[in-house]
Amino acid sequence: MDEAALWSLERGFWTGDASFYDANLAEEAVMVFPAPAGIMDRAQTLEAIRSAPRWQRVEMAGQRLLQAGDGAVALAYRVRAERDGDDGYAALCGSVYARTAQDWRLVMHQQTPAK
Repeated sequence: MDEAALWSLERGFWTGDASFYDANLAEEAVMVFPAPAGIMDRAQTLEAIRSAPRWQRVEMAGQRLLQAGDGAVALAYRVRAERDGDDGYAALCGSVYARTAQDWRLVMHQQTPAK
């Protein structure tokens, strides 16, 4: 397992476009965002990302990686993200990745807004 590659992949979910999501989201992926977005499956996530402005500046802190079994890892961290025209966003985040024959795929991501 390449920890740096996993964190790079995680950063890509903050800054990447819909094609990045399409290439790296598991088929059964679930995203849990604060209201009004709520719980989204893969198709809903791809649709939402097509119209969402991407984050330009992303700072992760307190990063933790947990081996969650054979072929699975969990990431936990605090994020501060900014994009044009907003005041920034802070959250506590968790992501679960599963190893496929090709690479790692994001299975679940959750955000809890933080100050």
